[in-house]
Amino acid sequence: MNNKDPHIEPLSAQEAEEDWIAIISRIRAHEAKKRKRKITRFVSAIAASILLLIGTILTYRMYVLPDVYYARDNDLIITLKDSSHIILSKGAKLTVDKSFPSDTREVFLEGNAVFEVRKSKIHPFIVHAGSYEAKVLGTVFKVMQTSSTFTVDLYEGKVQVSNTAKPKESYILRPKETFSNMGSKQVVTVTPTMNTGNKNENITATLAFTDFYLQDAIKVVEKTYSVTIKFPSDKAFSKISILSKEATAEELVERISVQLNLNIKKTHVNIFELEE
Repeated sequence: MNNKDPHIEPLSAQEAEEDWIAIISRIRAHEAKKRKRKITRFVSAIAASILLLIGTILTYRMYVLPDVYYARDNDLIITLKDSSHIILSKGAKLTVDKSFPSDTREVFLEGNAVFEVRKSKIHPFIVHAGSYEAKVLGTVFKVMQTSSTFTVDLYEGKVQVSNTAKPKESYILRPKETFSNMGSKQVVTVTPTMNTGNKNENITATLAFTDFYLQDAIKVVEKTYSVTIKFPSDKAFSKISILSKEATAEELVERISVQLNLNIKKTHVNIFELEE
């Protein structure tokens, strides 16, 4: 054995255990740092994703999501970007796209509202209400919806009303005229707004029926003109289709009689009888 070689004393059991514990501690500390870096990167990624999501939601709400106005407890007055004014009746809701006002100013109404539309000859204003729409360039009018009934009262200007299911059929309202479907998509009436309930034989109105039962059509005519019409009971479910523009009660009854091949007898100024 070379005496010049240093003599290395073997580690005692305690020293070996202490060294091993130190090595394990260093390994654990290194692994903890790696886990911390991974958690930090993960948390940073989650935070970035959340910020991106919040930014996307805010951008969608600011630039894409339509504006919705709801008159929850009271009437609500709204001024749109084109300076048109709307009074929403209690319970009504108005939806306006963020693109408003574009080439066509379109809004979507649920319930009742009065519109005072800013005039524009090149940008029509369209109110969508259920399956109907009212198109104007500038006017004051009221839209009312109750169950299946759709009504438009015109105060100023001009309004074109149509059913989206029949886009080629439209009706032009003049001031102090009312459009109504009388609760049925098969019916159209355009009558003087202020004449409801007046027994005046000079009232003229526009009425249209499409494959409508006679008994139901008679009810509409009676309500429109404040008249009474008697007819054979066996004709009650005969279907009629009529378009009568600006006609008196007598003219309309005559058209019904011709279509059903019946005779007319006028027993009173406001009473008509249809006979075989």
